[in-house]
Amino acid sequence: MDAQAVLALAPDSQVASSATRLAGSSGWTGSGRSAEALWGLCKGSGRNPYRVCVDLTDRATKCSCPSRKFPCKHALALQLRDAREPFAPAEPPDWVAEWLARRQQAVTPVDTSPEAEERRARAKEKTARNRAEAVRGGVAGLGDWLADVAGAGIAGLPSRDAAWWHAIGARMVDAQAKGLASAVDGLRSAVAAGGPEWAHEAADRLGGMHLLVRLADTPSEVVRRRLGFAVAEDDVRAGEGWSDRWLPLLRLESDDGLVRTVRQWVWGRAHGWVTAIRHAGGGARPVPVLPHGVEVQGVLHPYPGSAPRRVALGEVEAERPASPVPAPADWRAALAGLEEYLVADPWLRLHPLGCAGVRLTADAKHLLDVSGRGLPVRGDLALDQAIAVTGGEPFDAWGLWNGRELRLGAVAEPGRAPEVLG
Repeated sequence: MDAQAVLALAPDSQVASSATRLAGSSGWTGSGRSAEALWGLCKGSGRNPYRVCVDLTDRATKCSCPSRKFPCKHALALQLRDAREPFAPAEPPDWVAEWLARRQQAVTPVDTSPEAEERRARAKEKTARNRAEAVRGGVAGLGDWLADVAGAGIAGLPSRDAAWWHAIGARMVDAQAKGLASAVDGLRSAVAAGGPEWAHEAADRLGGMHLLVRLADTPSEVVRRRLGFAVAEDDVRAGEGWSDRWLPLLRLESDDGLVRTVRQWVWGRAHGWVTAIRHAGGGARPVPVLPHGVEVQGVLHPYPGSAPRRVALGEVEAERPASPVPAPADWRAALAGLEEYLVADPWLRLHPLGCAGVRLTADAKHLLDVSGRGLPVRGDLALDQAIAVTGGEPFDAWGLWNGRELRLGAVAEPGRAPEVLG
């Protein structure tokens, strides 16, 4: 395929222009070709280069960048480079071979005979039994580890070296108990953060881990999720759907060094709070499930679990300017509304919280409600933005509450639509 034919694949002229410039960039490494595919690594804005590959049978593309346009500029640029000077033949790297295998599997006819269905069902049951047995072993190992920590006392945790922490974390990973590995990592981070509250935070996390170990055998979707059992998004989308007007109000991004995650807390006018999560690897920045700043009419599919339910995106019918959102009259009512969340999932650490008509104290450390009761507020860029937006007048506020302070995420003048901060 020549360069002109490659550019004809572009979804719009902007992508075509960007791809042309990118094709001449020096930021490419590891490019190669086989009879089936092209591949290469392209330096992006993150620490890790984007992985780009093209299936030569139908010119389908795969790129780890966050672009919503297909093919993206990186995939087009890779093809332009090969069109101008063909890459040297090579053996595809594992990530390319795996992608090609998945594509081939998707088009291979599936044996739907009763015998084949029974074999697949037996294999699935065996895999589930083996996973459950491995997790039970991980739970038992964590229970012993927690008993040792309790016997030694939490005062000794800061002196523990990296190998000690890695050993228990790796054991949980080997046991396929990703949730327990995350809990250990959370405890380690709390200890490493130090500060005057580290012991309180560590004790709280240890208590949560003890509770999870005790309840590990209960048939609870919340407990299963905390242990690390996941539900496939395709299965969720095939199930129940909630049609509503959805307004993303709060957002939190994190990066563990391997995967970036964006979490959204979304207000549904008929369903209340739900959460949406999206991950991205390879240095890419995840695109939120729903766009902030607008109200979305559409269908979200709830995962099993407790409120606020995690959701998967279904059909989007329309986007419109945001409308006003009701907020509790005071902090007492707002905090009381968290009871059902905490009873259903005592391991929750962040809660969406809103209050009408609050005002900031002179020292900018608390938000007071109409009764004069206040909650500590985190001093950051979002707080500065809130002050700029409201001009010091009372405002409706929404944020993430961690039990100690509120992290502002959206504000509104009384009777007006919320403005998302950050």
